[in-house]
This record gives sequence, C-alpha cells and structure tokens, in this order.
Amino acid sequence: MIPRREEGVTHVIEFTFALTLFLIIIQAFSTTMDFRIGVDLDSNDNRIAATRSITHELAGSSGNASGTVDWETLEWGSGSPQLSAGLTVGLLTETGVLSLAKCEALAKFTYNGLRDELGTKDGMSVEVRTLSPDARVSFWGGDVSKSTVSVTEERILLLRTADGDVPAKLRVTLFSGVTPDTTLRLTEVMYQPAAGTEWVEIYNPAWVAAEVAGWKLSDLAEDDLILGGDGETLTIPARSAAIVAASPSDFVNRYPGVIYVFGIEDSAIGDGLGDIADTIALGYHSYSDALAYEDDDGAAGDGNSLTRDCPTCDAWAAAAATPGAV
Repeated sequence: MIPRREEGVTHVIEFTFALTLFLIIIQAFSTTMDFRIGVDLDSNDNRIAATRSITHELAGSSGNASGTVDWETLEWGSGSPQLSAGLTVGLLTETGVLSLAKCEALAKFTYNGLRDELGTKDGMSVEVRTLSPDARVSFWGGDVSKSTVSVTEERILLLRTADGDVPAKLRVTLFSGVTPDTTLRLTEVMYQPAAGTEWVEIYNPAWVAAEVAGWKLSDLAEDDLILGGDGETLTIPARSAAIVAASPSDFVNRYPGVIYVFGIEDSAIGDGLGDIADTIALGYHSYSDALAYEDDDGAAGDGNSLTRDCPTCDAWAAAAATPGAV
C-alpha cells in the first residue's frame, strides 16, 4: 500500500506530466488564437479556416498571372498584364522553396487588392522571418496589435537567398482591425535643377501599397493632380518612393533606374516651382504636407535637392539628389 503522502506526490507528478503533454499538443498546432472579451466564436471559426486556406495558397505554388509564374515582375495598375487583373498569389520558386523576390513583391499590393485576391474581408498581415537568426525578411499588411481577436497560421519552409537556402517561417494572420494608414509624405524636392525637369519625391510609409488617385501637388499659385498614363491606376508600393516630374520622359532619361515616375496635369509643378522662394504642398482632401523654402536653403541650381532628414522629420537640408531612394 502506497503511503498517503507518496500517493499525493504521485498524483502531482501525473498531473504535471499530463499538463505538459497537453501544452505540447496545443503548441504542435500551427494555428494560434488570441481571445478577448466579446469575441464572436462563429466568426473566429471562419477566420481559422480562411487563414489555413490563404496560407495553403501562398505556400502551395509559384503563383500565376495570365500564364506567367513570374508575377513578381508585374505591377499593380500599369503595364500588361497587371497584378490587379487577377492571379494566384504563390510565394514558391519552381523548386518548392520560398522566393525572396515574390515575398518582397507583396509590397505592390494595396490592402484591399491582396485581400480580394485571397478572398477575405478581415484585416490581414503576411510576414516572413528567418529562424536563425530570428529576423524579419518581409512584411505586408495591417497592425494586428490593435485588434480585438486574431488567428495566425505558420508554415516552416526554406527561403532562397543570395547566400543559399535558409529555414524560414511564413506567418499569415487574420484579425479584426482598422485599415492601414496610407498617407503619403514629401521627402525630396528638386525645385531648381541644373539641367532638366523639376521633380518631387513622395514616399509611402505604410506596409501596403498606397493609391495615388486624387492626390495633388501645389505651389503658391496653382495645384495639379498627379497623373499616370491612360488606363493606369497609380500606386506606390509599401515603404517605397515615387517621383512626380514636370516632364516624366526627361526625368526617366536622366534617372533610368527609378521605377515609379508619375506626371501632372500640365508641364509644370503648380505654376512652376519658384527659384527664389515658394511653398510646395502634397495634398489629399483636407490633408497637406508642405515645404516652404528659399534659395538660401540651398539646392539652387547646383545639382543638389532639398531632402527631408527622414519621412516623419520636420527638418530639411540641401544634399546630393537621390530620387527614389529614401
């Protein structure tokens, strides 16, 4: 007969073992949930199924857009074919490992665009991280930290990099939350070029692509809509910059490496940026991001531009022109 004290110890050990085994089983499932007060369980069940389905699509193929698996070379609203025309969004190479280029190309999708392609109306994020070291490779989507409930599906895969294939984690999260803020910022102004056209750099700080339709550039005398070619839907990829030039063709000839170059309604930004002084503003409805400058600030025909210290900084300074690189 086991003494009562030893029997109690045995029960504690058995309970501890059972609890540990239970936790291991729970952790073995790749889908995790964050529950808080007031969660609609039926809705969350739908999120679980949707998260698994989206992860399966992303990690199940190389994707396809109008017959090409190299969809990462396409743009959202320009060229032919376009990403906005519908596609299967797969992130694998033809050999079955994660493609770094495809993961990074998610940045070209607007928030509604990728969610529509993957069949969800929930808030969504897609992240790829290496396992050792634990480091972010790419991220697209909204801010899950402010959500009331979230569901995450993870898949361990090899990621192809310039240094070879490394273990990585694909993490897809669906959640209830707000749409990401895609407010654009002025980051560089070439108001008096030594040669060629005047131009302005605008930056999208969001983790999703920003639509440019309806945005304007203004000086003290006039405002102009930012325009693209006929039939184009202008977007700026996540964490990327675009150039608005008075003459896009002249700018492209001088800076052929810049990918996103837009035009305006006429042949001048505003009424033509002043060489002595002016105020340039980037606006959408009631929002305005403005820079008031004088030639004493520098960049007056010497090849330099006025450059913002950082996308959210107030300070500007004259520096060597670096269009498209923030």
